Amino acid sequence: MIVRTLFRILWVVVAFFLAALAAIIVLFALGAIWAGDEIRAADPNHPMVRHGGQAALGFVVFAGTVAPALNALPALLAVIVGEILRIRSWMYYVLAGGASLAAVPLLIAPTPADLPSILASQYLTIFAAAGFAGGFIYWLLAGARA
Repeated sequence: MIVRTLFRILWVVVAFFLAALAAIIVLFALGAIWAGDEIRAADPNHPMVRHGGQAALGFVVFAGTVAPALNALPALLAVIVGEILRIRSWMYYVLAGGASLAAVPLLIAPTPADLPSILASQYLTIFAAAGFAGGFIYWLLAGARA
């Protein structure tokens, strides 16, 4: 019984890190595409844009602005609640993953006046989509057997 519990805890940690990795990959891929499109729209004559490098430039810009704000605490709380309550529903983990990553831009909003612009931007959509992917990966690996 103790060994089984220890292996379960170990597997939950491994599954969480794999799900977080998947969410970060989706987050940065979607963010790079979005930021590259924004850069192309703002400056179509930029040398990187003319040579097809707007996605690479978008990745650098997006990663530089988002990476310092990433916080795994909301996702970790969702995993702990799911494991303690033995929730096996894929919908819980997908929605909890989306909500936990969508909370990150809201938690780091510099002022309450910036909140409406964050809610209306594609920023929140990108974070939520990455969280949905991470939540689904976690459910596949560990959540279905909570």
